[in-house]
Amino acid sequence: MKRVIVVLILGGALFLLGGCSLLQQKGPTLENWEPTLSPDNTTIAYASPGEKGFELFTRNLETGEVNQLTQNELDDWAPSWSPQGDKIVFSSNRDKNVDLYIIDLSTLEVTRLTTHDGEDINPYWAANNEILFNSNRADKWRMYMIDPDGNNLTQIGEPASTE
Repeated sequence: MKRVIVVLILGGALFLLGGCSLLQQKGPTLENWEPTLSPDNTTIAYASPGEKGFELFTRNLETGEVNQLTQNELDDWAPSWSPQGDKIVFSSNRDKNVDLYIIDLSTLEVTRLTTHDGEDINPYWAANNEILFNSNRADKWRMYMIDPDGNNLTQIGEPASTE
């Protein structure tokens, strides 16, 4: 039986509905963005303001423990879990361009996945272990797919016509 969890973020409070109690964030009000649930349904990854920019955090749903995953002078956002739950792909402008990065959750080692001049955003780590994302690398926004090792970059179809 599948369990449905609804995630709401209102006024700095993180609320989870469906199979668990409501959790209120303790401490200062934070802006939590783009929550994504781990494959084992125990942890949420999200982007939130750090000391200098948006950083990635995780929150354990059972204990409420929060861990900061990234820390740099620019922004990290749009986390998406690997199917195994041991890594997260995300967008970042840490190298002065918006690219995709992968963080290993056991070591917190960050690896750059894409290096194109275009903006690579909205990553989604699919169950088949492919990473889907949007990019304007061809001067138009298109969908792409790439392996987690950076190989086999493939454009997915053509954009729908607006005419």
